[in-house]
Amino acid sequence: MQQDNNQVLFKQWLKEFYEYKSKRVKPSTLRNIGIVIRCHVPIYLYNTPLAKITAQDLENALYNVEALRMRQYTYQVLNEALERAVKHQIIKFNPMANLDSIKHKQRKGRALNATERTKLLEQVQQPELKLLFEFYIYSGCRRSEALALTWDDIDLVGRKIIIPGTKTEASERVLPMSKPLLEIMEKLSHSATSNKVFNYSPDYVSKQFKKYCPKHKLHDLRHTFATICLESGVSIRVVQKWLGHTSIDTTARIYTHVIDEFQRKEAEKIC
Repeated sequence: MQQDNNQVLFKQWLKEFYEYKSKRVKPSTLRNIGIVIRCHVPIYLYNTPLAKITAQDLENALYNVEALRMRQYTYQVLNEALERAVKHQIIKFNPMANLDSIKHKQRKGRALNATERTKLLEQVQQPELKLLFEFYIYSGCRRSEALALTWDDIDLVGRKIIIPGTKTEASERVLPMSKPLLEIMEKLSHSATSNKVFNYSPDYVSKQFKKYCPKHKLHDLRHTFATICLESGVSIRVVQKWLGHTSIDTTARIYTHVIDEFQRKEAEKIC
């Protein structure tokens, strides 16, 4: 950036920051950064020189972001952009340093019980959509993982599914098919009209699920799968592998309540 540092506008620096990140992050992350820059930075800040932006300006901008999770993400993006400006000597001090960090405590997922699962599947009228929800329940796949599947990833003879990595290339994993999952995939194969296993957009799937199951979020079907596995006595290390968690500590932390209940029932067997 050739011009006088005191005249560099925030919008110019954010554009440069976006281009910098475009070479270093995956498309979904870049898209989210773009949303922050386009939707959550006030116009008056766009046209303010970086050196004149105050902590109060940033605080006002942040608290105009209604959703706490997006407010936290906006804080993280702007903070990183301004830290990079300090590093490149565009500004001497990051005004975000005078703000309290924004904390968002994500709601813990809650598995559907047997009654809720039955009610959900009874209500869904579209056969393929019903099979998709069943697939989530018996595979533990993330929303994007299921929707990215092609029939090249499915081995009906070997009874396994290759789940392409969505976070990193190393996160690709092999999921053996249980009997319920094999039955689901066989039904889908009989009606397949393209190489995509499921022909739905992510937003449509989430909205349809919420319509039929308003007290849960779609990701709870992943928790449902893990809970079914653990309650059936499947080793936590195997569940970790099937879910694609990089650490067994992650699996143990999320499903501590299920493991504790299972252990309590096992202890009751001792006479």
